[in-house]
Amino acid sequence: MPTAVVAGGGLAGITAACELADRGFGVTLLEKRPFLGGRSYSYTDKETGATVDNGQHVFLGCCTAYIQLLERLGVRDRAYLQKRLRVPVIDKVWGTSVLEATNLPAPLHLLPSLVRFKSLSSAEKGSAGWALAHIQALDRAKSPDLDGITFGEWLREKRQSENAIRSLWNLITLPTLNGDIDEVSADLGIMVFQEGFLRSRTGANVGWSRVGLSELIGEAARTYIEGRGGTVRLGEGVRDVSIGSDGATGVVTDSGEINGDVVVMALDPQSLPGVLPPSLAGDPFFARIWRLEPSPIVNVHLWYSPGTSWGRAFATFLNSPVQWLFNKTRLAGDRSPNSGLHLDVSLSGADRWLSMSNAKLVELFTDELSDLVPGLQNEKPQRALVVKQRNATFAPKPGVAALRPPQETPVRGLYLAGDYTDTGWPATMESAVRSGMLAANAVVSARGGSAQPEPLSRLRR
Repeated sequence: MPTAVVAGGGLAGITAACELADRGFGVTLLEKRPFLGGRSYSYTDKETGATVDNGQHVFLGCCTAYIQLLERLGVRDRAYLQKRLRVPVIDKVWGTSVLEATNLPAPLHLLPSLVRFKSLSSAEKGSAGWALAHIQALDRAKSPDLDGITFGEWLREKRQSENAIRSLWNLITLPTLNGDIDEVSADLGIMVFQEGFLRSRTGANVGWSRVGLSELIGEAARTYIEGRGGTVRLGEGVRDVSIGSDGATGVVTDSGEINGDVVVMALDPQSLPGVLPPSLAGDPFFARIWRLEPSPIVNVHLWYSPGTSWGRAFATFLNSPVQWLFNKTRLAGDRSPNSGLHLDVSLSGADRWLSMSNAKLVELFTDELSDLVPGLQNEKPQRALVVKQRNATFAPKPGVAALRPPQETPVRGLYLAGDYTDTGWPATMESAVRSGMLAANAVVSARGGSAQPEPLSRLRR
């Protein structure tokens, strides 16, 4: 039986381990923390007893690989996915609109909500429809120049007004790419609209976990891998990768060396330099990874007294420092009026918020929500918690495509997995899962097997 060592228990490592175990490999999955999940994890807030996720992770209907992973692990019922896109957009100046899908065929399914969108003028709506038609017709594979400019630049070339760029295009771009529209590549910005909004009526349907992120996947993944003869070792981080004359032979942990026929490094790009041999640090293949820049996400959690409620599960905002607001109480399925209200302000591309103190952030968003949310006037939260993820994702700036490596490295037997690798997707849970699948495919292909067996045959569109 061939053996594989997978270093890193996030979504990429979990997927690679599950896939290789199903392909007949003896898998050892290593994770330095005492739980699986990587950046998709949760913990218990000691003061409230509430489950707090490390960021509000959502997925979309187009995230087929991630949904497939949930089904594979038998936890699909722990997540909710809208049957039809419906996103409230609350503009402090122009009032509330709703982005929603209709029964019209794609891409016309969005047309009625675009016509009713209060934040755009009639001329801006017409121009936006014209730009969407251009996006739908674009073949990104034949347009490599798109990675060299920002999405904002591309939209201005298509006669989009500053108000339309801010109120419509960036409304979608900022949370999906974790970067402002004037800082992200046009290639990835266009990809988001093609996959999520134009390919099908269900591509942008919003989904989320009904349980804490650690409860969603961690234990189910461990059971799956061990049930197929694999080993999961928690609390055991990788210190070094062993590379001999014939390629990668294993890894070194605090407890000793663990050997394998192949090694899949499913670590974040910030951790890789510390475990790879110094001889590889300057190799052009690996050196480009170190040039990937991080982009932060900040979440502000606010708990209000029992009896306080908000009728929406989530909403996005314009002309407000609030970007997205999630009603964690409702997302978990609790609609009891006596359960209290747990709100999560999610801020993407959050460089401007990192330097602000937690106390100032809480004060700012408490005041803002008292104006935005009915029933919160003059209400103060009983508990507040700020979560700052400095390295939440890579920054999808122009030129980033050339920095993202494939899963197969120049070192024989050494593979990479992670949302930063070349998956064609931005840094999302979907990208992480796809990278694990692609790494497993590369392993099997290199050993003379089929690189694209079911259910992976349609992984790349």
